Amino acid sequence: MDFRKSEEHLAIEASVEKFARQEMAPLAKELDEKGEFSMELWKKMGSLGYCGLLVDEKYGGSNLGALGTVLALQAAGRGGADQGTCLSWASHMVIASLNIQTWGTEEQKEKYLPRMASGEWIGAMALTEPGAGSDASSITTRAVRKGDKYILNGTKMFITNGPICDIGIVLAVTDPSKGPLGISAFIFEKDFPGFSRGKKIDKMGMRSSPTSELIFEDCIIPEENLLGGEGMGALVANTTLHWERTGMGFAIGTMEYNLNLCKEYALQRYQFGEPIGNFQAVRHRLAEMKIDIEAAKCLFYRMAWLIDTDQIPAILDISVGKAFLSKALVKNADAAISIFGGYGVCSEYPVQRSYRDAKIIEIGGGTYDIQLNMIAAAIMGPRQKVKKK
Repeated sequence: MDFRKSEEHLAIEASVEKFARQEMAPLAKELDEKGEFSMELWKKMGSLGYCGLLVDEKYGGSNLGALGTVLALQAAGRGGADQGTCLSWASHMVIASLNIQTWGTEEQKEKYLPRMASGEWIGAMALTEPGAGSDASSITTRAVRKGDKYILNGTKMFITNGPICDIGIVLAVTDPSKGPLGISAFIFEKDFPGFSRGKKIDKMGMRSSPTSELIFEDCIIPEENLLGGEGMGALVANTTLHWERTGMGFAIGTMEYNLNLCKEYALQRYQFGEPIGNFQAVRHRLAEMKIDIEAAKCLFYRMAWLIDTDQIPAILDISVGKAFLSKALVKNADAAISIFGGYGVCSEYPVQRSYRDAKIIEIGGGTYDIQLNMIAAAIMGPRQKVKKK
């Protein structure tokens, strides 16, 4: 793997980080406190082409690939963008528009991708259900074909961008007798008959990323909105999980942002007649933060490289990266709060927000424990049958 960044990579990094510092960071505290998503900010991002980083150029996107997108997301976090906005942005790109580009027909791509790349439409992915989280194969949402349409019934839970999505992808069972091979994916629009949204969920972190239930009650979906063919839902879901976890690279930028804040604070805060940055305990915390940042970069750049070079599925590599980031982000935020001391738990300082946000990363896209299970399975193989005595 070549770690040198292209001119295109350097340009998008500089552009996004500058935008984050000037436009996103000043809004972060307000959006977190109000639990609001800024449509005004989103429109600015769309006008700059940030909403279509993964979309092919023929549909109005930049076609940056996985590595370019990870670098852009990381730059936003490094510039002080709140993680909630970054999560909604990443979800729109890596689990909504990308799936249409990967699995969609030419007609579907032409209809939806230009609007998604411009930011006119916001995308979502409806997979999780009240009784089906980590075990995606146990979904119960049902799709029954009737003539030239499908009738969907079911409820999806914890859907990122649920309250604001114009378009989304929903997974439903079309043939219960086939297990995971009987799951299909569909493109839905907010105005489809039978579609509604549940109450917005009030979360402890990622508060600017709106989350809700999505309800399908005799929802009518035209047959031309079937994504990838009947029984392809499991493949769509697998693509989603690879990209969803890789798209969390914005959190690496947040770790860098916290490190910079802590460095500045440690040089300015005096105790016992000298800056606290002179104390070994503080210096070692800063050193450990840097170690975790560089390790996370290596893991996520490799994850992106594997995707860009068509070496997926790469379950082991993706799970290792997600598991490491989950714990490193919490550790980073905890260290930042410790360095800031009493100020670290005050709402005026962003480090407390990053701690609350970090717990969402630990769960979303597959919990830490699920990642360990997948890593162990890759090492050990299937669980062995226990012989009865």
